[in-house]
Amino acid sequence: MRSQRSRDMALGVALAVAMLAAPAWAEALKPPAAPPQPGDVVQAMSKFLAAQKGFSYHGELEFDQLMPGGPKVRLAGAVDVSVARPGSLFVDYRDDVSARVVWLQNGQLTLLDPVAGTFAEISGPKDIDGMVAKLEKEYGVSLPLGELAESDPHAALTRGVDQAHYLGVRDVDGFACHHVLLQRPDLDLQLWIEVGAKPLLRKLLFEYPERPGQPEYEVTITEWTLAAPKPGIFAPKLPKGAGRVGFLPIGEAR
Repeated sequence: MRSQRSRDMALGVALAVAMLAAPAWAEALKPPAAPPQPGDVVQAMSKFLAAQKGFSYHGELEFDQLMPGGPKVRLAGAVDVSVARPGSLFVDYRDDVSARVVWLQNGQLTLLDPVAGTFAEISGPKDIDGMVAKLEKEYGVSLPLGELAESDPHAALTRGVDQAHYLGVRDVDGFACHHVLLQRPDLDLQLWIEVGAKPLLRKLLFEYPERPGQPEYEVTITEWTLAAPKPGIFAPKLPKGAGRVGFLPIGEAR
């Protein structure tokens, strides 16, 4: 009986706290009296992120893959990224069908396929922006969420965009976020950017209307660390016996 009474009291306290918090949370989710311009929301996020000399984040992702014959399946994965501006980057990407680890430091990029036990290396610009551009131009590949590591995320995310829409304030895992839609002919990109003094990107949804099956690629960023990563994380750590191969495209769904 005492145990049941304790449980009832605990439940009552939890409900009371929830009722007290509900008005404040509802207030946070109210749309602004004068809705901001979508470009201004993205620009605020970009400036805040660009001002950080170093940061790390963890993202949970889901994406569509078109199977032979037409069926579309939903796959999942995760990505961990660390950045130290202007030229150090670490990416640990894994999903249901692939895995890649990337180290970039002093103009040297190393790409490891931990499943195949192989790695490749290329040399290039000593800044992240330059290396990202080199990968896209010369190899036709993009780093997972490489836009966020660049010095101007706004420019990277809005490249080619011809329409932008502000959709209101939404909840993303307990964070009140501005919801923005950016459109270009081959891509609909939705962004959820935290409301307040730290306008961090909390969620992205890439939709490709012109590709077969109109696949989607969604990332929810569940953790941000706004501090310089430990320098050692940017040094390649290759497993014993890994074989060197020519440069491989990143097996990432976007």
